[in-house]
Amino acid sequence: MSAPLRRRRLVAALSDGDEKRRWQAAKELCELRDSRTVRRVERVLENTDAEEGPRAAAAYVLGFSASAESADLLAATLADREDSDTVRAYSAEALGHLLQHDTVLAEVRTPIGTGLRDPAAEVRFWCAFASGVLGLQEARPQLEHLAATDDEEVEGWWTVAEEAAWALRLLDGEEDPPLPRSEEA
Repeated sequence: MSAPLRRRRLVAALSDGDEKRRWQAAKELCELRDSRTVRRVERVLENTDAEEGPRAAAAYVLGFSASAESADLLAATLADREDSDTVRAYSAEALGHLLQHDTVLAEVRTPIGTGLRDPAAEVRFWCAFASGVLGLQEARPQLEHLAATDDEEVEGWWTVAEEAAWALRLLDGEEDPPLPRSEEA
């Protein structure tokens, strides 16, 4: 199978595949960094009529795409309170991965900061992650509040408070602090 055909099939699997197939395709797409494939994945995320599963997987892929141009779309998705909490959470996570070595502009900083006060725990959790890895010092007061008060757990992870405390360690200059649950082991 030719490389372009393989890429098209992987993008199609994001939208059409069952969950296992979708996430396998997402992992493979994270390895591909050509602009045509990134644009196709962006279109999956942009399709607000689609189910949340394909769109969440698309946001995840964009986080590892090395295409900082996707940041505006991810930030707009995170900021859209009408969108699915799951898609918004994946968009926040993606921003954290995508922009770790780039300048983070106000258009991205603002939705991440706002997301720290979101009603959905998973959005707060991933905005805490993004705030920490991106070094958003302006998020410190809200992260301190979350670390002291937010005991809501995110399925498969840990509490928002633990994630906020981890993010604060990054803001304090600690390099690669252990993840909250790995400290218990």
